Amino acid sequence: MNSISENRSGLPGLFFWEILIPAFVFGILSIKWFVPSLSALLIYLFALLFIQPEKGAALLLLVLFGVGNWYGNFVLPPGPDAMPEWMAHREKVHLSGTIHSIRGVPGQQLKILLEDVVCDSGSGLTRLGGLLNWTWAHPDQFPYVGQQVVLYVRVKPIHGFRNSGLWDYDFYCRTKDIRYRTYTKGKMEKGGLKPYAPSGLQKLRANLREHIQKNAPPTQGGALFPALLTGDRFYLSNDSVELIRRAGVSHILALSGLHVGFIVALGFGLSWLAGLVYPLIYLRFSRLQLGILFAVIPVVLYLWLGQFTPSLLRAVCMFAFWGLLMFFNRGRVLLDGLFLAVILILAVSPLSVFDLGFQLSVLAVGGIALFYPYMLKLAPSGHGLLPRAMRFVLTLIYISLCANIALLPVLIWNFGVVTPNLLFNVIFVPVLGLFILPVCGIGGLVLSYISPEAAQILFSAGAGVFEWLLTLVQDAANAGMLPEFAVYRPHWEGLLIYFLLLGILFMSLSGRFNNARPLILPLILLFFLRLYGASCPERVRMDILDTGQSQCVVISGPGGSRTVVDGGGGFGNNFDMGRAVVGPWLTYGHLPQIDNIIMTHGDRDHAGGLAFLLEKFSVGRFYSNGDIPSGHVGERFEAVFRKKEIPTEVLNKGDQIILEPGLVLETLHPYTEFKGSRNNRSLYLRLVWNGHPLLAISGDLDRKGIKELLKNGEDITSNVLVLPHHGSAGSFSPELYERVKPEIVVAACGFLNRFKFVARKIVQELEKRKLHIYTTSGYGMLTVEWNKDGDIEVLP
Repeated sequence: MNSISENRSGLPGLFFWEILIPAFVFGILSIKWFVPSLSALLIYLFALLFIQPEKGAALLLLVLFGVGNWYGNFVLPPGPDAMPEWMAHREKVHLSGTIHSIRGVPGQQLKILLEDVVCDSGSGLTRLGGLLNWTWAHPDQFPYVGQQVVLYVRVKPIHGFRNSGLWDYDFYCRTKDIRYRTYTKGKMEKGGLKPYAPSGLQKLRANLREHIQKNAPPTQGGALFPALLTGDRFYLSNDSVELIRRAGVSHILALSGLHVGFIVALGFGLSWLAGLVYPLIYLRFSRLQLGILFAVIPVVLYLWLGQFTPSLLRAVCMFAFWGLLMFFNRGRVLLDGLFLAVILILAVSPLSVFDLGFQLSVLAVGGIALFYPYMLKLAPSGHGLLPRAMRFVLTLIYISLCANIALLPVLIWNFGVVTPNLLFNVIFVPVLGLFILPVCGIGGLVLSYISPEAAQILFSAGAGVFEWLLTLVQDAANAGMLPEFAVYRPHWEGLLIYFLLLGILFMSLSGRFNNARPLILPLILLFFLRLYGASCPERVRMDILDTGQSQCVVISGPGGSRTVVDGGGGFGNNFDMGRAVVGPWLTYGHLPQIDNIIMTHGDRDHAGGLAFLLEKFSVGRFYSNGDIPSGHVGERFEAVFRKKEIPTEVLNKGDQIILEPGLVLETLHPYTEFKGSRNNRSLYLRLVWNGHPLLAISGDLDRKGIKELLKNGEDITSNVLVLPHHGSAGSFSPELYERVKPEIVVAACGFLNRFKFVARKIVQELEKRKLHIYTTSGYGMLTVEWNKDGDIEVLP
């Protein structure tokens, strides 16, 4: 802690080479976000003119921006090739490949990357380029890197939820050259791991893992030790990980700078002990230098034990530069070490700049380097026990706060929620760094080779402490003391505004506000640019989000109202569509507010994502057909309705919802006495604007429900028809298509879904009627707009 305050009393001028690095970073980022990156570069150039002008810098910055763009495009791997016929038809194939890497994730799953993959479909061999992501749930054995495997599986191209303004999973996988994926559970069918002779180091790592597993208790506390020592979260449950996230201490599970810092602290502890045993050693090396030397071997061993994960490699790289600077008594340790590490990492792996872990590491260290010295001035002085204890607690809070000041917009943009629970860092970090990891983890692992009984005592003690911490978090959550908020997710202009304000704040703290005043001009320009981007003519808009094999429709009115019809869902108990997709999309450029939520029926693929919205958003009214979801999702619904006073209403045929003056949702099905299955009791809604019928939406209506809808001969015409039941064969109805008379037909269905929606006979019938069908599986998120005359436009 002291090195931070002693070396950074303010921000001295950057070295010339450090000034150039951001331009290179912006250039790499521009291969995906060209306009935002170029804008950031121009603002950076403008700021340099007033803050730290350097002769020739402008030209070099422009050149480095171009070099970064070229270099990023040059190393960017291609995406998946065209799908073979067997892949498009979801046929199982015999797959062989070599294990490239292995990662244990919560819920007893292995994420394994395979290289040199060859697929035998029976009609020939297909060699797949790039890497294949194999998820193996509940494996019956643990493989080795380099081992060959044979599987009998379905293979799909990498395909994420394609919604504008959200994290781009497809592009992220492309930066890693991951092009395909597959899944197995338990014992492998018609295949297995081929015999393999692991190297000595692989045997040693496997042996260490076995010793941890054998001596740590089979509890969630015991599951922490593989995560801390090897980065393997295999035995951690999703519930434990969620508690850690709610506590605001997710960083304890990602092997990174925090953990390397703990290991470095061991080196400094050894330096102190060496001085006690042989004080004359300080005549040759200072305690600081000796601590750095003693830390080298433990850090390298920890890097190896942690399997050279990218986050751990980044942390070790940063600490290596910091150690060198400190060893030779250089000042500006944090900032110069950070710049050196960034330029080395990006020179070797430029696409790391798209890795969220890299972004968070750099921003966190930068925030600490810039703001911690000013925070430290607020700590109490004195040498008594109480002032020292207060300084220790405040130091942990200040460091966490400084890091989060820099991380906030990136965290918000990526996750859409804020968990302002910094106080648990004061408990978790010291307990983890002073006791659980060094004493119980490393000590227990070493003792497991000498005295298993003693090792089990240490592991059990650490596990017990960690479980006590989890109990504290659970109690705090139950008492409502761990708030979590859905928040506004900024567009790129908002991100630049935030960092400009942060720069102005820092310059003001360092007594150079006059230098920062010109930055108010780009602030104003960005603000008005965002206002211009948010303005639009009087239109009604419909967005069908890409939520896989589920459905979520969002209607935006000309006056700014927003109505969500269904919220998507599915994908098991551990995936919340509302938290991961629907909620973040709704808060992109908007406050977390919804005027109306309408649930067509209670099936999970329509209702699952709504629970999060009801919990975290301000909701005007909730409408349904009276069918509430079952299971855990239903429990969340009931808890929300008990806690929040959200007006609810059951819709029946003939009911209308006035979204805005002139914009009405009509309920055309079901009538009150209708008897049918959950699917056939789905709401059928028609959106009408000033007399123009725009849109027809149903949930999972099948033949009986559609027949009931059609039998009375009412007008149900609409410009756009959202196909019932995702386009299932059971919802096939030429009479419906004839009566609706749509110009456009859309369907929400999953990519290469196992039901093979949209059914072939529906596609053929629509083609016969010369109606084009848009699917979320083929196009991603679908957007349709109507102007005040009812003219329709499908947006790309």
